[in-house]
Amino acid sequence: MSVGIEIQFLAGRYHATPWNHQVNEGIVEWPPSPMRILRALVGASYRLSSPPTRTSLCKLLTCLTECLPIYVLPEHTIAHTRHYMPIWREGKLLKNKVFDTFVVLPEGALSPQAVVKVVWQMVELNQRSKVLLELLCQQVNYLGRSESWVAMRVIDDCSDLDHAITFCNAFPALEEVQLNADSEQVQVLVPLSSAQMKGWKAAISALPQPKKGKNWNMTTDVLSMLSVDIGNLHSEGWNGIPGAHWVTYVLQKSNSTIAPSAINSLRDSTLPKFARFALASKVLPNITQAIAVGELFRQALMALSIDSDGLSATVFSGRKPDNEVESIKGSKSNCYLEGNRHAWYLPEVNLQGQIDHVVVYAAAGFDYRLAVPALKNLSRIWNFHKFDIQTILVNLGQVKDYAQESLHPNSRHGVVGLSRFWRSLTPVLLPRHPKRYRNGVIKFIPNTKFQIDGPEDQALKLLTQIKYLSLSVDNYIKVADDSWLCLKAPDGSLIVKARCCSQGVTQYQWLAFKRHRHHGDGRKSSNTGYWLEIEFAQVKSGPIALGYAAHFGLGVFVPVRE
Repeated sequence: MSVGIEIQFLAGRYHATPWNHQVNEGIVEWPPSPMRILRALVGASYRLSSPPTRTSLCKLLTCLTECLPIYVLPEHTIAHTRHYMPIWREGKLLKNKVFDTFVVLPEGALSPQAVVKVVWQMVELNQRSKVLLELLCQQVNYLGRSESWVAMRVIDDCSDLDHAITFCNAFPALEEVQLNADSEQVQVLVPLSSAQMKGWKAAISALPQPKKGKNWNMTTDVLSMLSVDIGNLHSEGWNGIPGAHWVTYVLQKSNSTIAPSAINSLRDSTLPKFARFALASKVLPNITQAIAVGELFRQALMALSIDSDGLSATVFSGRKPDNEVESIKGSKSNCYLEGNRHAWYLPEVNLQGQIDHVVVYAAAGFDYRLAVPALKNLSRIWNFHKFDIQTILVNLGQVKDYAQESLHPNSRHGVVGLSRFWRSLTPVLLPRHPKRYRNGVIKFIPNTKFQIDGPEDQALKLLTQIKYLSLSVDNYIKVADDSWLCLKAPDGSLIVKARCCSQGVTQYQWLAFKRHRHHGDGRKSSNTGYWLEIEFAQVKSGPIALGYAAHFGLGVFVPVRE
């Protein structure tokens, strides 16, 4: 569970002085610190027509201090104005030079790009706290100095939250980080968590008490700490804010190709598994060239994900790390990832049969160190003979956020959807030879008219090996139902069934498709292609691809109407 807020800077500027600097030093706070954001929420509570109880407000703030937030920051630049402020001192008019430093955000006033997103991961709020947070956000009209006008709202869409987590470019450096030219470290003021607050109060109580006539402003909880008057702290001799501490954050440029090694471990629990690219070219490739486009995508992503040792990300190469391969003694196949965990490169076509999008899917997810930066920086695929195509990353996240249950008869053919019925977009090439006796007579599955290891039989076997389809196949039986080969549970309930058909969803025959990879190995029985239909007992989400070169664009299925 995550909680996020979106802050739009209405004037396209952010004015705020860091807590440990003087206003005339010409330094601006970036990103907006959690301390400043939570203090703004506390101030907003006084403007509600029905102010919340102290207990409910304190409970909300305590939840938001239990973890360090991450940010999605827009492109920005630092600017300033300078003017002379007239001041009368001892009967004389003096003019002091005053610096007003601020952050300039893209496109100026009312720009939808002048938005900062703040996400607290693994924070769960009850319904009352959620409603209170929404009310407080609606009351915040500036952040920092009063000229930093803002509109603040709670991010209530799960896909928006996942998108923010995926594209975050400012996060706490919980370990020592090796920086590069595309990243920097900043100090951000953060309130202490409830456990840290107890330790801080215990440490303060052990110190000598102040002299007579002076009192310490001892904060008892996060609400009293956020409500403290800064002027009172200065008069009491504090050189910091009791109940808050500085945390090192790493800020990355949006075009950075290298992610730091130390990333908040909570981010790894929601690794993106689905990336979708739009293609732009003078002439888009035809669906018959799907396998060639898939190979070019793999080569480009492998090149963009090379680490300091010269090795590509395992999710794109499909090979285990060298240290794992060396510890295994056996055949060459031991060096490859198992369980279909490496990336699939699957085409999506328009109604003219042209590939206008490509989906890159990995069941194991794309890591933030190598894979996600490579996906973000892929801008082109090409070879010397046919293709020179621009690519634009349009989606990155979880498959469930992009699966559409509604299917329109005139829509384009996408590989992700929710349906019981699926049909071939590209032909299936069988990995194994259909079985025959030595005299050439066909071997049939008992009590059926279907050949052992025929296209229907192999399709059902391959479906059971795709883990995310969650087909219950511990014990099953194969039976014929008219033109379908059915996979059923021992109690007779249908699991899935398949049959051959004369045509896929496009107008092309299987002979028109390129059916051979130029790079790498692959096992296929022959160059014969088959069109198949699949029907599940329950609605299933794709992508689904079966057979030889299934991860490169052959054997791809799309959801269809019944």
